[in-house]
Amino acid sequence: MPERFHERLSALDAIFLDVENKAAPMHVGAALLFDAKPLTLEHGGLDIERLTRYTKVALDSIPRYRQRVEWVPAFNHPVWVDDDRFNLNFHLRHTRLPLPGDERALKRLVGRLFSQHLDRSRPLWEFWVVEGIEDDTFALVVKVHHCMVDGIAGVELLQALLQVMPDATERVPKEWQARPAPSRMALARGEFKHRVDGLRQLSHYGSRVRENLSGLRKLLQSGMKPTPRTLFTERDISPYRRFDWLSMDLRNVKAIKNSLGGTINDVVVATTTGAVRRFLRRRDQDVDSVEQFRTALPVNIRKAGGQSVGNAVAMLLADLPVSEPDPVERLKKVIEITNELKKESNQTGGAALIEDIADLTTKHLVSQLYKAAMELRSYNLIITNVPGPPIPLYLLGAQMKAIYPMVPLMRNQNLGIALFSYNGGLHWGFNADWESFPDVHEFVEDLEATFAEYEQLASARAPEVSGGKEALARS
Repeated sequence: MPERFHERLSALDAIFLDVENKAAPMHVGAALLFDAKPLTLEHGGLDIERLTRYTKVALDSIPRYRQRVEWVPAFNHPVWVDDDRFNLNFHLRHTRLPLPGDERALKRLVGRLFSQHLDRSRPLWEFWVVEGIEDDTFALVVKVHHCMVDGIAGVELLQALLQVMPDATERVPKEWQARPAPSRMALARGEFKHRVDGLRQLSHYGSRVRENLSGLRKLLQSGMKPTPRTLFTERDISPYRRFDWLSMDLRNVKAIKNSLGGTINDVVVATTTGAVRRFLRRRDQDVDSVEQFRTALPVNIRKAGGQSVGNAVAMLLADLPVSEPDPVERLKKVIEITNELKKESNQTGGAALIEDIADLTTKHLVSQLYKAAMELRSYNLIITNVPGPPIPLYLLGAQMKAIYPMVPLMRNQNLGIALFSYNGGLHWGFNADWESFPDVHEFVEDLEATFAEYEQLASARAPEVSGGKEALARS
């Protein structure tokens, strides 16, 4: 008989199950666009059977995708167990756009798919193959619960699905058999032992507490401090989503940071800040007197060589200079803010400390902090930026053209921005509440206008940069 299997979710992973509600599904996702010609059959449709066989092989390298959540009796802590009724056809789904299959229709469909909750009784993911898209394109819409992956773990999923060469070697999937789960009594005994052992280990955390006390204090102070209500916050959002996207040439983003200073992420944050300012001004908001517009900036805290599944992220909070009218000064202030977060506050160490202690004892510590922060509106907006592969990737010979990521919304937040760099492009995904943020397309236009302004400023200053245009061309 196969050995019994279960794996405990970390406290941070479990939080994303705890904070999920009817209006705020906690899956992350992305819309991947591919060249359809290599997978198009004679009758004009996609080769779904070939895609299905290929996906089945890919699952051999990501076993979490054949596992479901089980709850430990009495302790209410989740664990992973193999799904003994796993059926790939439930998770890999197929649909088609109505004619003419334009980008607007695709965005509407992606928004509807991201609105739908995942079935908690099964492995927490869905892949939607969408054909009928103009310009010989098909899409793969990916939904994975946040308790399974963060941004970096999402990159690992891409590595399992895609190849760096167009000529794919198709393999035969391995035979898979679900391992039996422990009995409910065994799960409860294991959780009890985990918590007792954890309490014994807490005595060794004294030095870490002293080392990270300042960062922990700043993290709690900022996280428990409510922000003013804006057009980007809502007491209770609807369950429905709009999804929009935008692509930029990464060389242009680098040219801005080389000319005006900062990092790529600083340019992203400053551009977003300028877009917020434009968006609020168009709605007759007094942006010049805005003292606080806080954004959440997730930071990867995964240790080198650590596991690629699950979450290893700290949520840093920063007040954006929305009241600053000058774009260059705005970027300078953003650089100062991000440098402060990275070098002085040690918030990442404080966040990691809380999560590690919760892992040793109970998830309820972190869960209640997250819920309290949501109730207090601890931030107005989230911006997450994940570095992806700089080279083209392929799915059975079909090149991926673009990837537009999605970050979920908390229940009082109506816009989330996610970015992913890929093959020389910077791809933005905008996840918005359908009812309280219907004009997400106008925000995207404001962001484009702000970025164009930075491009013009960078171009005007290019001769002042050491090395001139040649230096920019080499960057």
